[in-house]
Amino acid sequence: MSIEDFARKETKEVTGKEEDLAPKGEEVKMSSIESLTQEVKGKKVVLYGPSWSGKTTLTLHLCKYLGKTLYLDSDQNYPIQELAKKLKLDLIYKPVKSFEQAMHLMRTTTADTVIIDSLSGLVGHLIDRVGIGNPRLALLNAQYQDRLIRLCRNFGTSIIITHLGADFKRGERIRINQALLRYIDVIIKVDFDAEGRRFIEVQRRIPIESPSFEFRGVA
Repeated sequence: MSIEDFARKETKEVTGKEEDLAPKGEEVKMSSIESLTQEVKGKKVVLYGPSWSGKTTLTLHLCKYLGKTLYLDSDQNYPIQELAKKLKLDLIYKPVKSFEQAMHLMRTTTADTVIIDSLSGLVGHLIDRVGIGNPRLALLNAQYQDRLIRLCRNFGTSIIITHLGADFKRGERIRINQALLRYIDVIIKVDFDAEGRRFIEVQRRIPIESPSFEFRGVA
């Protein structure tokens, strides 16, 4: 499958308002799903964009080249199993409703790859559980995201899908924790341009596993 088939137009470089969420990196243009696979295989990936922009469809096509895959579905609004069957994927499909459930499945699977679809859905379930006005919500969200990305290290490839920039349920905006981005190798943006044409933008990043400090003595 070519990127042109997916996007119906060639990849178009677009600068969006999410620059603070997707720190600058090396931008890469892809010509096929196979070449895009080479960018994500063996990496920790965040794939983001508005609802119904094609994030799940693109991810399932990538799964064809990523081996045995644990697919954690927190949105449950797309016929993933049906498309996986058509594509003949080696997929372990699991619907999830909490970070805890997702992390338990990640600890106990034998899969080579994990797909989390989506982070926004997991955050939504957390909001439903603790309440939008709970002062601990931001802290819990950050802690869960940090634990989630650390578990991704156990997999050859991990892809976290999220609806960055999109309003969610009651109007709150879902944002990925900035700390999580420290561990990400590749960021993929799927969106539409002003004329309604789909585009894919890829950025390679250098993950920061631990901060380093330079000590300077006082003169």
